[in-house]
Amino acid sequence: MNLTGTRRALFLKLLFLLVSLPMIFSISAASADAKKSGSRSYIFGQNSAQIGKERYSYHIDNEYRLFATAEINISSGARVDLFQSYALASDGSFSFYSMTAEVMGEKQSLNCAFKDDEIKVKLFRKGTDENILLRTGGPVYLLDNMNANNFEHILSAYSHKKGGSQSFKIFVPQKLMLGELALEKKGFVKGRAAGKRMEFLEYRAVEKTSGLEIFIYAGNSGALAGVAVPLQKFSMSLEGFELDKTVKPLETIEFTAGKFKVKESGAYFKAKDGLKLYSKIMLPSVPESARVPGVVLIAGSGPTDHNGNSAILGATINTLRDIAERLAEEGIASMRYDKRNIGDSDSSGDSPFSSYVSDAVSAFNFFSAREGIDSDSIFLLGHSEGGLIAMSASRGAPKARGVILMAVPYTPFDKLILQQVKYNLDYSVSISDSDKADFINQLSDVIKRLKSGKKPKVRETANVPSMDVVVKSLVSQPKFVGEYLNIIPEKLASALKTPVLLIGAELDSQVPVSDFSAYCDLFAAKGKRFSKLLVPGVNHVFKPAKAKNDVSSYLSGARLSPAALDAVSDFIRRCCGR
Repeated sequence: MNLTGTRRALFLKLLFLLVSLPMIFSISAASADAKKSGSRSYIFGQNSAQIGKERYSYHIDNEYRLFATAEINISSGARVDLFQSYALASDGSFSFYSMTAEVMGEKQSLNCAFKDDEIKVKLFRKGTDENILLRTGGPVYLLDNMNANNFEHILSAYSHKKGGSQSFKIFVPQKLMLGELALEKKGFVKGRAAGKRMEFLEYRAVEKTSGLEIFIYAGNSGALAGVAVPLQKFSMSLEGFELDKTVKPLETIEFTAGKFKVKESGAYFKAKDGLKLYSKIMLPSVPESARVPGVVLIAGSGPTDHNGNSAILGATINTLRDIAERLAEEGIASMRYDKRNIGDSDSSGDSPFSSYVSDAVSAFNFFSAREGIDSDSIFLLGHSEGGLIAMSASRGAPKARGVILMAVPYTPFDKLILQQVKYNLDYSVSISDSDKADFINQLSDVIKRLKSGKKPKVRETANVPSMDVVVKSLVSQPKFVGEYLNIIPEKLASALKTPVLLIGAELDSQVPVSDFSAYCDLFAAKGKRFSKLLVPGVNHVFKPAKAKNDVSSYLSGARLSPAALDAVSDFIRRCCGR
């Protein structure tokens, strides 16, 4: 019988509970290695921390068929142990796959066999066998998503003579999915392996259904050296494999904004701990002796770059770029930067919230010293979580002329994340009330343990696959989350000594209007110098929306609200007496 969507999801959830792993592809040694048999070991990493390992062995028979086994152990929030065996035909295409797994003590197995353009699957879980039939329409390549030994067969099938992007049919057994993979050769890059400097051939792969981007690095023999998935900060590699860090060219472009000619230049600055962070500076042209005010723009949470675009959304939001361009029209300079672990800045892995605050102070000091900038007229602007960083950084940047807070949470993170999750669950009709309650209970326990510096216990949560990533994300960043959970926005706001501009979004589903009101009440009670604006009809990134749950509004391509942009530029002019 066919496997239903719900039951299949339950099986897959167990396999992917360990970390928020993307669909990763890796390599065996059949076609690239002349040896008849051999073995290799690979290390799994996420956020620069080792989370697991694999021991891979293979044998090639006289007909050039490959038989291989892989033992995989991963520990990141939940313990996962896998044993896999598989066989490939002489052309590298899929023939047979078998897996036994133990996920948090639960045993399961999967067997898949290819014959006559069909894959017959037998799944054993919780004492029940289920049979599935997948029609392939021809040979396919095996791409298991949790071991480092499959991809080399596709690399061998890739025609270097033809070049360009080439497509391959794939079978991903752990997702019971047929798909298509686009692969292209990028060129040679330099790095190290086994203590030696060498060149590696870089390939770029894209899984067409999800759009997930993967980079694969092979040695001169064609054997795998490493795999990297930038979106997930995930890697698989031989021990000691490392690529040389490439520095983004510091390009300068010129354009006209309003009545000003503007230069936008790339620049690296150093964080307190020595990391190189990438930034973009927009500087309106003024007479040589003149100086212009400036604003340091700080992005919100997650993988959000210097333009305000998130790799998770996969869309051009341009929150920070829109602000920078409007400021340039008003003759105001700006600096926006990729936070550590994002974009073209260096990575440091899981880092505490205080490191991000220190980075903002470093950005402020770097910007203050730039030619043409009035160092006495620099503001800190933060969007969402960036506003908490801005308030914290103002203590280390006492010369800041003012602080601008856009859609900044007032509710402490532990309460806020529970509010957001409950809100999202309320809109899900496919999850039962008991499963919703079960997930909220687990999330509350994880938050409590992280907040107190303890390692959280993660268990399987039934029927909430869309929310499991929340728990995985929290437990994968114990340093950052543990410190962030103890941040009290009320205390940060109470300590501000500069003028403040507070801007809220009426249809913000992440930061409620009640948080905006709470800041207003606090600033008024404390006698703070502040201005306020609640922008009607906009979402969390200040784009027009029909309702709080209007997800399409984030992807609309609309520019940031003119009312919000006017408020920012007017506030700066007033503070600078212009």
